[in-house]
Amino acid sequence: EDKFKLVNEAYEVLSNEEKRAIYDRYGKDALKSGGFGSGGAGFGGFEDLGDIFSSFFGGGFGGSSQRRKKSSDEKFQAELVVNLKLSFKEAVFGCKKNIDFTYKSSCKTCSGTGAKDGKLQTCPKCKGRGQVGISQGFITFAQTCPDCKGSGESASEKCKDCKGKGYEELKDSVEVNIPEGIDNGMNLRVAAKGNLSKSGDRGDLYVKVIVEEDDTFIRDDEDIYIEFPVFFTQAILGQSIKVPTIRGEATLNLPKGAK
Repeated sequence: EDKFKLVNEAYEVLSNEEKRAIYDRYGKDALKSGGFGSGGAGFGGFEDLGDIFSSFFGGGFGGSSQRRKKSSDEKFQAELVVNLKLSFKEAVFGCKKNIDFTYKSSCKTCSGTGAKDGKLQTCPKCKGRGQVGISQGFITFAQTCPDCKGSGESASEKCKDCKGKGYEELKDSVEVNIPEGIDNGMNLRVAAKGNLSKSGDRGDLYVKVIVEEDDTFIRDDEDIYIEFPVFFTQAILGQSIKVPTIRGEATLNLPKGAK
């Protein structure tokens, strides 16, 4: 019954141009003196109008009463992505590449929490919700809390070993077989070479291939093109000419009247 009353009073503010203007300009405090509803009861413990609608109807109104915490307490994702540059010919013919990279491993001192002695407290900024609200008029938009990164918890005192990050960065290397014909933007998966979680499981490493452009050859899907100048007389009369290919020079017989 109390919620119905609050929703009705909130709707009264939204539908009344004068009260709506007061709220948009000065916020909820300007309505507490009697402008919000008949008794001037204020927001009944809610932060704003969006919070009232969210509590009654669900989270679709951007209210702050229903926040979802981060699904995992890890400070990083298990998967790791690194970029690998290849020359045009390395991508065409394939090769082997040794990759040096840095991965994350949960700090053993604080058990990956980032807090001294592994003790966390409720985040004071979001009060454990994992999200904070940004008000625009009568609507509140939720965004991930910048202090706790959505976990709802923070360290009262940071771990001295990891400086509060919850992880350390370690070096590793791996040899990767690059298949023939790999294209720009493709990913190669290397199992169990990613980041190391608190549970001791290591995620996968994804190698994103970046193929450098070639001065001579142009790739279009599975085809390779070149632009090769010829004299006007060669094109009119026809002639055998030497042209570069990815495997060396080749003879090309120009027919008469070639364009």
